[in-house]
Amino acid sequence: MLTLHGDARTRSYFGVYTVRENAVQRQLAHGTTVHGTERIGSPRRETTPTTYYVPGSGIGQAMRAAPVLFGRQARIGVVGLGAGTLACYARPGQRWRIFEIDPAIVRIAQTRFGFLRRCLPGVDVVVGDARLALAAQPKASFDLLALDAFSSDAVPMHLMTREAFALYARTLAPDGLLLVHISNRFLDLEPVVAANAA
Repeated sequence: MLTLHGDARTRSYFGVYTVRENAVQRQLAHGTTVHGTERIGSPRRETTPTTYYVPGSGIGQAMRAAPVLFGRQARIGVVGLGAGTLACYARPGQRWRIFEIDPAIVRIAQTRFGFLRRCLPGVDVVVGDARLALAAQPKASFDLLALDAFSSDAVPMHLMTREAFALYARTLAPDGLLLVHISNRFLDLEPVVAANAA
């Protein structure tokens, strides 16, 4: 990772990642899109999900409800690692698996941010294309599957197809929950997800 003017930058096949840090926070950006912010200063602050993952967000509410909905041993899948923020929703007894296509992001999350280390040490991170990796999962592998790979300007549209949603349904338990993060400044993904859901 190259350090420039207080920022640490690295480039991979998928683009340029920048980690910015000041006295109160550390932030991961991919191009102009923020993929995670970690507060600095106290253990409680450092394990609190931030940005669009706050406890009151849709994904925050679903993750907090998982033990009630699916029991203490809920099986959680996440597509898209980012800084690893969602790991801080993990609870004892849960089994998590995270799918991430870019090895550079895995290194950044493991070495520059503390979410994985503090909240979910030893989590199973599967590196590779999530659609192929999910196809290799047994049927009904997850109680909750969160898709968080669509917020930047380079959207993996092969994860938005009808066939991909059929795959997600296959990997979910019959009463499972699929969460799709569709916040994007460049594309309106709501109609695509709505059509697939219908």
